[in-house]
Amino acid sequence: MAIDGFVCWTAHAVDDSAELRRVLDAQLPAGSRAVADAQSAGLLEGTRLRAPGLAAAHEFAEQSGLPMSGPTDAIADFTALLDGLDTAAEEGRRFEPDAIPEGFESITPSIDRYDRSYHTVNVAKEYPSGATVELNYRSRDPSHGEERKPNVSNGILWLRGTDAAYEHHTEWEER
Repeated sequence: MAIDGFVCWTAHAVDDSAELRRVLDAQLPAGSRAVADAQSAGLLEGTRLRAPGLAAAHEFAEQSGLPMSGPTDAIADFTALLDGLDTAAEEGRRFEPDAIPEGFESITPSIDRYDRSYHTVNVAKEYPSGATVELNYRSRDPSHGEERKPNVSNGILWLRGTDAAYEHHTEWEER
């Protein structure tokens, strides 16, 4: 994760793809290859950070003590929620409200397809910088009549009001 985190942290700071490759070639033995590795891992789209890439960049910044530009409180909360969704998916269980950082308030979802008759978690937080983090999550039972199926969890997580907006969609079958 350290090299991926460094690549993502650098991509967060450097907008130009040629400059990003030049910086990484100077810093890493497999510099430009590191961008391709981060892309295949789903952290970058081209040289633009995807939601997991933002989380990797933030984690690298925290571990290394390096500054990270942008609304760091919003990025930290976004990363915590992303980690909570990933953990629930890996464990095949519902996302539980105890994974939500402090300061989030219940909201009406910004997308109306999340029917409140299911187990839902719809929260958002606005930050003084103008950034917003929003999570719309639900666990639903796709069974019909006598046919029993495991519940399906899905969530959408947004970070808005920053230099780049991030959106993360995930879905998994509960065990």
